[in-house]
Amino acid sequence: MNIHEERLGEFQDLLAENGLDGYIVSSKTDQGFLTGYHMNDYLLFVGRKKAWALLSVMLRDQFLGIAPFCGAVATDNLQAAVMELAASQRVKKIAFDPSTESYLQGSFWKKKGFAEKPGLVSQLRLTKRGEEVKLLRKAGEIASQAFKSVKPRIRPGMTERGVLLMLEHKMQELGASGPSFDTIIGSGPNSALPHHCTSDRVLKNNQVLLMDFGCIYKHYCSDITRTFFIGKPDRKYLEMYALVERAYRAGVAAVRDGVPAFDVDKTCRDIITEAGYGKYFIHGTGHGVGMEIHEAPRLNTKTTATLKTGMAVTVEPGVYFHGKFGIRIEDTVLVTGPGCELLTGGLK
Repeated sequence: MNIHEERLGEFQDLLAENGLDGYIVSSKTDQGFLTGYHMNDYLLFVGRKKAWALLSVMLRDQFLGIAPFCGAVATDNLQAAVMELAASQRVKKIAFDPSTESYLQGSFWKKKGFAEKPGLVSQLRLTKRGEEVKLLRKAGEIASQAFKSVKPRIRPGMTERGVLLMLEHKMQELGASGPSFDTIIGSGPNSALPHHCTSDRVLKNNQVLLMDFGCIYKHYCSDITRTFFIGKPDRKYLEMYALVERAYRAGVAAVRDGVPAFDVDKTCRDIITEAGYGKYFIHGTGHGVGMEIHEAPRLNTKTTATLKTGMAVTVEPGVYFHGKFGIRIEDTVLVTGPGCELLTGGLK
């Protein structure tokens, strides 16, 4: 039994636990997680004993070659095919995830009497194991290696966009299929914008450069941020970098099985706040990472989640002085029980 067939079986057990006979999976990420088939424009209809892909005839053989443990129904009308299949298989209590549906399709399912049941597949995606861990580890390794290769080549006179292209090219050269999100290269005052849109700004000597990036490797993501100074750093930068690094290291040390995600955020936030810079830490400490760059759980001041072995999360404290400079240090880590594994290399 391959990993996808095993996951599908676990999801079918989850349906039974929730009193459901069937479930419509329309999210491309969730479909790929359950079947290994990562394509657009099809629906996965999961019953308690069997699952079917409803898709165009040109995709049918490709799907069955990847997921032979599922059935496949060729159709030009996905909604009608779902209704016909549900009737023929006598599947009655059917649900869908409203958060992954369009308004029109969700309204159609509701009119047909289907229940809204969000987050069932994401429950299974929360913790990673086996091949998933290997792929996350490789995605992290690629991002870390790319940074080490590119950093010595960064010079004043280059543009933010030029650094981006060099970095993304190196990640793909190392095996990535592409970036896991819009790469952020922020120089000088742009580094103070946590979600800066990389521009054509020219890098200058004696300024901060913040690089927030990651890659996708076989559908799994990495996320890493490094900040450094081009030229000779001044006292203020060194002081703030040391503070953020202290918060980062404490946050990483706090990650372990059974710890409330809130506590990891608090660990980082308290260090920065007690130093008098709490108002400059303007985002949460982290988020889950997997087949999507932002997954559960969140590590912030409002989360109620508890970390569990197998979760991959980021730890990314930062301080931002608008119009001047910002500093963020981030790694993706895997909860391993009594501690965590740094998937993106960590600071040396």
